[in-house]
Amino acid sequence: MCKFTKNRLGSDKICLFLFEMRFLCRLADSIWTPLFAFSLFVLSLRPQKTNKPYTMNKKKVLGISLLALSLFACQDDDTVDILNAFGTPPALTKISAEEFLNQGEQMFEDGESVDDIVSADRAFYVNQPLNVSMTDGKLRLFNGMAHDFKEVSVWLTMPHLRDTIHLMQFEEVPGFYNIRLDSPLKMGEAVYPSKSGKPVRVNNLALLSPDQYELLLTCNDSVFDMLKTIKMKTRIQMGKYGSGNWGVMTPNAARYYATSAVNMAVMFSSGIFRDSLMNYKGSIHNDAGKEIDREGLLKSILNKQSLVFGVVTGPGIAGLGGGNALGLREEYLSGFFYQNRVAIDCNWVLHVWIHELGHCLGYGHSSSLCYGSMPDEIVPKVYRYMMKHRMLPYVINPFKGYNDYNPGINDADNPDIEL
Repeated sequence: MCKFTKNRLGSDKICLFLFEMRFLCRLADSIWTPLFAFSLFVLSLRPQKTNKPYTMNKKKVLGISLLALSLFACQDDDTVDILNAFGTPPALTKISAEEFLNQGEQMFEDGESVDDIVSADRAFYVNQPLNVSMTDGKLRLFNGMAHDFKEVSVWLTMPHLRDTIHLMQFEEVPGFYNIRLDSPLKMGEAVYPSKSGKPVRVNNLALLSPDQYELLLTCNDSVFDMLKTIKMKTRIQMGKYGSGNWGVMTPNAARYYATSAVNMAVMFSSGIFRDSLMNYKGSIHNDAGKEIDREGLLKSILNKQSLVFGVVTGPGIAGLGGGNALGLREEYLSGFFYQNRVAIDCNWVLHVWIHELGHCLGYGHSSSLCYGSMPDEIVPKVYRYMMKHRMLPYVINPFKGYNDYNPGINDADNPDIEL
């Protein structure tokens, strides 16, 4: 360990300390090299003092000075210093669209077994229908949307890491697909590209537990941007059911539930819905006729923990709901979308959906959640407005082979056209 004299801090020790710190900290700023070289050169011209516990002769100092100057002279740009300190990062791992289809698994496809459709592996949160996770050494990318996302990047961040690591990129993530790949988190020392553009060297990422880091997705897509507005946190899953007034879940119904649930989540999370709910001049009451606290009602909708969807088949029954169970007749589900130049007829399907959601929130038939203001006025008005102005992820029915009517803003503003 270097010692310092009682009366002054040795300038040679400062130079040596800074020179060592430059490599320990792996600083990229090229100004450090000429600074050290100049300091050491000046130091070499100073007369040595005999009362100093540790000395360096002029040859050593001049040698280090020349080394520092040579490092500076070899630099073509600022990034060379980074690469010398951190190592050259490997090329970003990219998964092509073809590789995704070959290695991935399609979900909710016709012919899929009921057990697969209703498995917890198919469940997702409505605010994260496109999500990434790491389990048992596997990275999983899940797309519960009927929408293809292009150029999806996976990033990693963790406390005290000043940058965000770019783990991998997917050329295209097809709708209703998921894929499992070997973890990109490596043992030992590894170099990764980062958001800042500078290589980042980290050690033993594979040893981290999932609660020690966060995986993030980015994608330049308008639908992806809509998903980021969702405040609703409900976990949705398909239910098998199959007895009494419940039929068995089908792939077709599962696809419609997955899409309509995301549309409803975007609507419930919107400022338009909140304003309509808070400013509604009529009554919104519970079964006892008492006015419901509207802020509390909105919070209960957004914080509904889970919904398990089912298919209703009982004669004369439009829907069933209560607890976490919510179901409609399968033939109603396409009513959420525009299709084939016909007017959107969403009022009935929205009435049934909100009616059953009201039961799931604990309200009965005497409340405004099951009949009246919520299912018949507030929700249909907001939903239709947002559909007309393309403010929801799905406007046109994504499952019909042919759709030729995409309502425009001008049509939506024309009171003579029923959309």
